[in-house]
Amino acid sequence: MDPQTIFLPAKPRVPRKRRELVSSLPPTPAALNLVAAELDLGGPWVTLTFDRAIDVAGFVGSAIVVEDETAGTTFQGIVPATLIGPTAVRIDLTDFDPYSGAGSFLTASAGTGIVAVDDGGMWAGVTELVLPFP
Repeated sequence: MDPQTIFLPAKPRVPRKRRELVSSLPPTPAALNLVAAELDLGGPWVTLTFDRAIDVAGFVGSAIVVEDETAGTTFQGIVPATLIGPTAVRIDLTDFDPYSGAGSFLTASAGTGIVAVDDGGMWAGVTELVLPFP
């Protein structure tokens, strides 16, 4: 060992207390779930009922399509949608195209603008949901 080399002993490490991470992000909203859907050709309109209170201020009618064998028509939703209760909405329909298939079906994209009042959870929509539902 070189006489000019000086070794200084290191101080022992002191473990630090770990801090818990606090997320600054709000919780993810729960998905809005459709619990019932019914077509009324007298309007024509479709009534949608959800698992909790909804807001339809941002409703986009073109995101709703109903195909019906009885009328032989494909319908599209029109604005404005009408709340008929805290969890239910009536969507007026207009003739969009002929339909020659069998049965009645609802297709709605995730862009309907229907959201939950409590946390803003969005409805993901449906594809060819048999009407009436359930």
